[in-house]
Amino acid sequence: MKINRFLFNQDKPVNFEESIDFSNAKLDPLHIRKIDNCLVKVSGHEYDDLLVLELDIKVDVIGVCSYTLEDVPIKLHFKEVLNFTDVEDDEEEDIIYEPKPIFDLDPYILGLIISEVPLKIVKPGAKIPSSGEGYRVLSEDDYENEQKNKVDHRWDKLNDIKL
Repeated sequence: MKINRFLFNQDKPVNFEESIDFSNAKLDPLHIRKIDNCLVKVSGHEYDDLLVLELDIKVDVIGVCSYTLEDVPIKLHFKEVLNFTDVEDDEEEDIIYEPKPIFDLDPYILGLIISEVPLKIVKPGAKIPSSGEGYRVLSEDDYENEQKNKVDHRWDKLNDIKL
């Protein structure tokens, strides 16, 4: 979604909406597999050097279950406000510097979507796997107790040396 700063003014808000295709986006396959049906509504004002964009984002995401690694469909609907300026100023953290009058909003929207998806996604009905062949599941307390009582046998031969 391209934004042209010259279309915005202070008198009345400029509104538009667009569907964005994130099918070619590089995503972490262990967190988000796919982003579908992203609809973004934008309302914006220009105040001197500050462009304020209010985003209303509806998106369908295919996440990954933390327990089973199966696909989990997630519907997200959230609102966010982004502030842009074409004046370089290091003091403001909440304002994004965009020097050109026409810029792409897609990377910012993708970042917002990724930040809205929970880090731990659990499919309904999924349970933590129990121990199986070649692995076992321990609680953190059990693991710490096991590490305290563990003996390192690599140094046992040194005990046989008589000095």
